[in-house]
Amino acid sequence: MDMIQDWIIINKIKMGDLDAWEALVHKYYDEIYFYCVRRCYGDCDLASDLTQDIFLKLVENISRYRFTGKFYNYLYTIAVNTCNNFFKKKHITQIELTDSLVSDSENSLLNEVLHDEEKMLVKKALDSLPDVQREAVILKYYHNLKVKDIAIITGVGVSTAQSRIYQGLKKLEKVLEREDFL
Repeated sequence: MDMIQDWIIINKIKMGDLDAWEALVHKYYDEIYFYCVRRCYGDCDLASDLTQDIFLKLVENISRYRFTGKFYNYLYTIAVNTCNNFFKKKHITQIELTDSLVSDSENSLLNEVLHDEEKMLVKKALDSLPDVQREAVILKYYHNLKVKDIAIITGVGVSTAQSRIYQGLKKLEKVLEREDFL
């Protein structure tokens, strides 16, 4: 049903329907924003900037989009590449997620979405993973994507995506078991 709905919206966009753009952004903005928040170690301002960049890239490239798979795979591929390119160009310091980073309006929504992951130990453990494993774990467990979709989004084979998730989980387990981590 979602694929059909996306197909209809994207066809309207390709025909110049501005309301369809609004519908598409409304449908996917929060998902992409919170993916960026997690990739940016909780920096909401940076996540907002990256989310805007992602949707601008979508605007620039929507005319070339072909319905060869799920649209959200295409959108997440743009998101993953945009975040990866940003972090390759600029090394950022990992920061802790605190309420002071979040405006009041974002705070309630962020608390709702990040409810379980705000436990500092889990967040620090996740942030300690290598980027490719962290990315795979975030896509799998925070965005409920299938391994096949993660493989498509990240441009690797299914076995590599599975391996990244498995290795990431093993490392998370080890980090969380270490007493010196506390």
